[in-house]
Amino acid sequence: MKIAVIGVGAIGSQVLWQLSQRPGVEAHGFESGYIGHPFAGAGGEGRLYRNFELTTEAYMPIVRAASGAWAELEQASGTELIQRQGVLLIGDEGDAQLQHAARMATEWELPYEQLEGDALRTRFPQFAFRRGQIGLVDTTAGVISPEKSIMTAVAQAVQRGATVHEFAPVASIREANEGVEVTRASGEVEAFDRVVVACGGWTTKLVPELRDWIVTRRLTSAWFIGRDDGYLDGLPPFMQVAPGYCYGIPTEGGRSVKLGLGFNDHLPTGDPDTLPRHLEHDAAHEQRDKFAWVMRELLPGLAPNPVRMQTYVESYTRSMHEYLDLAPGHSNTVVLGGFSGHGFKIAPAIGQIGADLAVSGESALDLEFLKSAQPVFEITDAATGATTRNSVVESAGRGN
Repeated sequence: MKIAVIGVGAIGSQVLWQLSQRPGVEAHGFESGYIGHPFAGAGGEGRLYRNFELTTEAYMPIVRAASGAWAELEQASGTELIQRQGVLLIGDEGDAQLQHAARMATEWELPYEQLEGDALRTRFPQFAFRRGQIGLVDTTAGVISPEKSIMTAVAQAVQRGATVHEFAPVASIREANEGVEVTRASGEVEAFDRVVVACGGWTTKLVPELRDWIVTRRLTSAWFIGRDDGYLDGLPPFMQVAPGYCYGIPTEGGRSVKLGLGFNDHLPTGDPDTLPRHLEHDAAHEQRDKFAWVMRELLPGLAPNPVRMQTYVESYTRSMHEYLDLAPGHSNTVVLGGFSGHGFKIAPAIGQIGADLAVSGESALDLEFLKSAQPVFEITDAATGATTRNSVVESAGRGN
């Protein structure tokens, strides 16, 4: 069986690795740039890896499968991909996502610590915790190296016989003759038995049938330093839950911290090939100001201006649950898209799912909850990517 994986990033690299281990499969990966490039959804040196699920318990088997698959990839490659220093989850006592995370930790027997009051402030003095806030420390969580994980998975796949086509953007796919024709931007056409579309924000360019369900947005990450030397010493990777959603990942050596916000602070875009990549002058000013409340209310010791800003491309489904299924009306095209912020931590499990769907048409993991999930926002203009507001990852200052 000859299978093409279109997009060899966070997800596609893992699919390719899994396919390379399946007997009788000839796996090909197509990437528009070089392996590990920063021009799509991956990049920025770090992504949060956490065991707590914030909204949907049905994700937990996938999270658990991903944990095992990460360990398998690390062992096979001899490479550390996750630095497991723990992740701090912050929220008010009554926040639904924090309560859900605590329940998942208890019911799934995940190691964690709960801190509040003086104990929380003493342990993590960098934060301006409000009265009533609680911290859950996911003790076996940490930070994934996205670039390294992609390059490692691809290297392992190639070692097992997969073929990778770099600088080979795909212009279109078409099901024909009980297979799929893949047409490159160069005009070259190649036939495959199955295709796995794993190209993130470019998904609907190849599968326009999903334009009413998956939307592309440009997000901005910003790196900040402390006002004073030593302020960032001991700062943990963290996430604050909605309605004050944000996250932070210290860089190696604690020189800075990368901050990220949620869906509503990302720039809508209909076509990822035409979105602005460089933040200059007014655009940089606008993006910087979106982070101001984080310094004002959560990390007051940070300098007000970022030392670096970078843009990435993400895709979201209207339910904020991944689309892992055949493309609508297709029989040989599998789509893995709309990862909505979940993608990197569970990427190896999605790789297993994608390989299963491509080879046999079904997955050992239960995916029905993804299909039945209800929308949490609407796409009001597919051409521009405009949507209604999304409360699941609401980023906003909550005041003191």
